[in-house]
Order: sequence, then structure tokens, then C-alpha cells
Amino acid sequence: MTSIFSKLITSAVFAAGLSTAAFADTWKFASEEDKGDVQDIFAQAFAESVKEQSNGDIKVRIYYYGQLGTENDIVELTSKGTVQFVSVGTGHLGSYVPEAQVLDLPYVLGGDIDVIREVLTTSPTIYEDLSEKFEKVNLKLLTMISEGDMAWGANKAIRSPADFEGQKIRTFTSTIPVETFKAFGANPTPLSWGEVYGALQLKTVDGMVNPIYFIYNAKWHEVQDYLIFPGQLPYVGTVSTNSDWFNGLPADQQEMVKNAIAKGEQAAHDYQIKINLENMEKIKAERPDLQVIVLTEDERAVFEAQSATLHETFFDVVENAYDDAEKPAARAQAQKILDGLLNEVSNASQ
Repeated sequence: MTSIFSKLITSAVFAAGLSTAAFADTWKFASEEDKGDVQDIFAQAFAESVKEQSNGDIKVRIYYYGQLGTENDIVELTSKGTVQFVSVGTGHLGSYVPEAQVLDLPYVLGGDIDVIREVLTTSPTIYEDLSEKFEKVNLKLLTMISEGDMAWGANKAIRSPADFEGQKIRTFTSTIPVETFKAFGANPTPLSWGEVYGALQLKTVDGMVNPIYFIYNAKWHEVQDYLIFPGQLPYVGTVSTNSDWFNGLPADQQEMVKNAIAKGEQAAHDYQIKINLENMEKIKAERPDLQVIVLTEDERAVFEAQSATLHETFFDVVENAYDDAEKPAARAQAQKILDGLLNEVSNASQ
């Protein structure tokens, strides 16, 4: 009995030691995506930079989609400190940072790659006003990345809101992506990405929205007949860390993280441009019968007009996430964030 008890205690202490060592020497990085996707390229470059800067003393372990749960699960694990870093799209952050959905509003960021990158990496609105909201759930926003222009997948041509009628479109899990497709006339269906191929194959959903590189990697082009480019918005990925954990790091390790983030952002930016172009060519080669539609300026203008109502929806979503006493200030802050972002996009476009 004593021997068994001793073994249990020894095992518990050993496990605790391993846990402490892992926390000190191995940083966990959870991604919503899989190997070869843009967030993986970011994570790999980040990990390599940390390893190099620490002379191999600190390693970064990357966890891919499903290994630690859903997109929402890995955000929660990072907020609680079980995981140190998380990369996830803004469309999955709504329940934690409702203000982050400003980046899901159609036609806010525009379609210029350089403008989008400048805003996502240097915006005072993002890294002061919005970042403050991340801190409230114990997350520190480190950077944002574009993963490429979002395309609609469908089994019919979609050129107007009327074409969306009766169409079930897979969306992300936050409110604004869902409300966007309602405004466009579709029936939005939030799903985690691992469920999408089967849903498209079985026709339980009719279409989806994602960057081209991801559509190809997930093989969704195999079960869609049309790809439509509406110029709606890019897929915006976020990289955050546990705020308490980061603030407890020595200054040199905080600087190490910042340097590694810059390396990851550059690698992801270069890769997303390359992989989106390459994967579009692969889709055309594998599915020569698949129709590709680029909306005209007049067609885009109709969807942009439909999107205007979503600004008030965004304010409502943010306001409703707070207690009654905080609602007026929350709504005003949401408007400030949207106005600031629109102003920065306008200035960067000149």
C-alpha cells in the first residue's frame, strides 16, 4: 500500500515538474488551421525565430485544427493560460471580443493588399482601442494578418442578393458573419471548418466563404460548381497570447516574442500571396468545368449597399455584450473603432 502510494506521489511530482518545465521551456501555439495553411507558416516562422533567439533553450510546440478542440476552445485555452499563443480568424472571436467583429464587416478594409497589410499591422485603432478589449479577457493581441481575399463557393451563379435566396451558406461562428449573409439574402449556417466538406457533399449546405488557398487545401472546390469573387473582405487572422503570462516574462523574452511575431507576419504575408495564386491555378486545372465569376463594380455596389445596415448591427452586437450600465459607453466605443478603422483605410489608400 505504502509502495503504491509513494509511486503515485512520485508520479504526481514528476508530472508537475514536467508541466513546469514545459511552461518555462516549451511555449504552446494553437492554430485553427492545418499544416500548410497560412497560420501554420506564421507559426513555423515564429517558432524558428524563438528557437534561434533563445539559442535553442525555448521551443514552440504547434497544435493544429482539432488537436485541442474547436476554434472557440483554443481561444478559451489561451485566455486561461493552458496555451500561450493562439491564431484564429476574427470570425471566431465574437463571443470573447465582440468588437473584433469590426474586421468582419464587408467592404471596410477594401481590396488593396498593401493597404490591408498596413492597417492590420500598424493601426492605432486596432492596437490601442481594440487591443484593450482583448486585455479584458486576458488576451494580448500581437498582430493581425490577411490570408487573402474571400471567395464565395456555390452551386449556382451568384451576382445579386436575389441569387442568394434559399441558399444555405456556411459561415463563421460570430454574429457579424452570420448577419452579413442574412443581409445578402442567404440562410447562414455556422460550422467549424472540419464539418464543411461533408455538409457540401451531402447538400446540407449549398455554399461557403473562404480564401482560395484554404478552399483548395480543404478540397471544397471538389464539391462546388462556382467560385465568386465579390471583393467583400479578406480573411483576417489574429495572433494573441495570454496577457498575464506575457506580462510575467522577462523583458528580453517579451522582446523575443515581438521579434518572432514580426518574422511570422512577414512569412505569412509572402506565403498567402503566393499560395492563393498557386491554388487558384490548381483549382482551374483540377476542375476545368468550375465557373469563376468576378463581380462587376455595379454588382459589388449592390452588396456594399446591403452591407451598410450591418454597421448598426455591429453596434448592437457590442452593446448587447455588456451589462446595462456599460451599454451606452460600449456602443460609443464600437462606433469609435469602426470610424477610426474606416479613416485609417482611407488615409492608407491615398
